[in-house]
Amino acid sequence: MTLDVIVPATRPSTVDRLLYSFSRNTVRPDCITLVSNEITDQRSYGLNVRVVSFTSEHYPIGECDVVLRRNIGIWCSECSHIMTFDDDQIAPPRMVEAMVALLAYRCYCWGHHRFLDFSRHLLDDILALPASAGNARERPPNAFHLWLSAYGGLFGAQTSLLKKMGGFDMIFCGRHAGEDQQLGRRLAQLVEGSNRIYVFEPPFAWHPLERTAWECRYSNLCRVSHQLANSHINGIEVRKCAACPYFVAVSNDLANRELVFRFDPLKVNTTIVRLP
Repeated sequence: MTLDVIVPATRPSTVDRLLYSFSRNTVRPDCITLVSNEITDQRSYGLNVRVVSFTSEHYPIGECDVVLRRNIGIWCSECSHIMTFDDDQIAPPRMVEAMVALLAYRCYCWGHHRFLDFSRHLLDDILALPASAGNARERPPNAFHLWLSAYGGLFGAQTSLLKKMGGFDMIFCGRHAGEDQQLGRRLAQLVEGSNRIYVFEPPFAWHPLERTAWECRYSNLCRVSHQLANSHINGIEVRKCAACPYFVAVSNDLANRELVFRFDPLKVNTTIVRLP
């Protein structure tokens, strides 16, 4: 098994602490893939780190594009398994070890999040804290929950399985809401024939209470306002811009559907650079 950590990195100010935390793990990932047009100069802390920059004429970039970034990372991965991880989080020392142990006998798994005020602690102090020092996202962890408890900030799976399923549904590209829960439901139905998922702890990730603003260096969207008109994507009603790739789905029940808008890696141009 080889493990690639896919990070949709839109906040350069938080990536340094993220990479440092992975360098302190008892088991290091085989690769960390930062899907980002924003990372230009970053210390790797001895990790195998790739930066995947990207452009596209087909998918919206520059606003609510986390779904796109995660899919790019999955399709660019050279590893047998992937783990998705958000760029503002911190990895506790045994997180990768726990994920690898789970993926040795499961084709996918959902981890847990612990909320913590990062401003009140030094980074090394956070890495020494037990999970109980943070507020639990799901109560209780290590239990079955409805698919609504699936969060892409800490998720692992076989790369081939995710590609076969179409990855994260691109119909959420203009919303950034519910795409990981919808994937959780699709996976649960396919693998277990259920609407429930099991939330594991460990692994868990430290999640900040404070919000860090996103940065965007490249965008293919209108700078002022969109020229929206009614349209459809595979039968789903959307409002689509006539001047750029932006769209937003009108429906409020997207998470109840099967895969609608499959990601096509041929519609994205990527450049991969390894950090020294």
